This record gives sequence, C-alpha cells and structure tokens, in this order.
Amino acid sequence: MTSNTLASKLAALLDAGFTYKAIAERANCDSSTIFRIRSGAVTNPSYSVGSAIDVMYASLNRKPKRTAA
Repeated sequence: MTSNTLASKLAALLDAGFTYKAIAERANCDSSTIFRIRSGAVTNPSYSVGSAIDVMYASLNRKPKRTAA
C-alpha cells in the first residue's frame, strides 16, 4: 500500500463527508497524521493506520444488497 493510494482513498473519504477528525478516531491516530498522509508529507504511515483507512474506504465502496420486491 503506497501513500499515494492512501492519499487518494482519504480524498474519497473526505469527499464522502468524513472529517479528518472522524477518520483519525477510527484509525486511532491524531488528525494531523491523516492530514499529513493526505498531503504526502507522510510517505510510510503505520500499518494500523493504513489498514484502518483501507477498511473505511472499502466500506464506502461496498454496494448495498438489493432485496427482491
């Protein structure tokens, strides 16, 4: 997982309405860390932070199941 990929995932999360604070709380880090990943200042974030961003991004892109009417 590259920081560029994480930055684009963060951009999608922010566009979807998440705040830096909300993402940081779920990733168990400071909001400044999320900002620095997004801006490219942090190029190698911890595994736990990267994984949390991946999980949030995956849930954002998960399509709801349709039920038969």
